[in-house]
Amino acid sequence: MVISLLMKGEFGMRLDSSFYNKYVELFDSYMCKIFGTDIEKTEAICSFENRGFFRLEYKYYPHNYRIVIENDITLFDISIFDDEQASNSLQRICKFKNHLSTECIEEAINLLKSVTKKMNLIFIFIKMASYTRRMLKV
Repeated sequence: MVISLLMKGEFGMRLDSSFYNKYVELFDSYMCKIFGTDIEKTEAICSFENRGFFRLEYKYYPHNYRIVIENDITLFDISIFDDEQASNSLQRICKFKNHLSTECIEEAINLLKSVTKKMNLIFIFIKMASYTRRMLKV
C-alpha cells in the first residue's frame, strides 16, 4: 500500500524515468535561462529506480561556486559549495517550496540567482574526521 502510494506523483502520475527526465530537463533549462553563460553543467547522475534520485552539478563562474541539485522521490535540495568545499543549503538561506513542479523549480532557481549574486554568503565547513570521532566516543 505505502509503496504504491510512493510510486504515484501529482494527479496519479507514475513516477518513472520519463517523469524524472522531464524535471531534469526543466532544471537544466531554467539554470541556462536564468544564469546564462555564468553557469556550466559539470555532472549529471540519474538513478531513477532508486527513489527517483538524480543529482545535477553546475559550476557558477563569477564566484567559483559549485551548485548541486539533488532529488529524492519528489523533493529536491539545492546546495552551494565554495572553493574550499564549505557549503550551505538554499533552504537554510531562504525558505521555498521544494517539490517537483514547474512553479517550485522556477522559484527556487530565481532565489538561487539572487542569493549567488550576493558576496556575503555564509558557508558551513564540516570536517568529517572530527565528526566521525565524536560519533565514536558516544
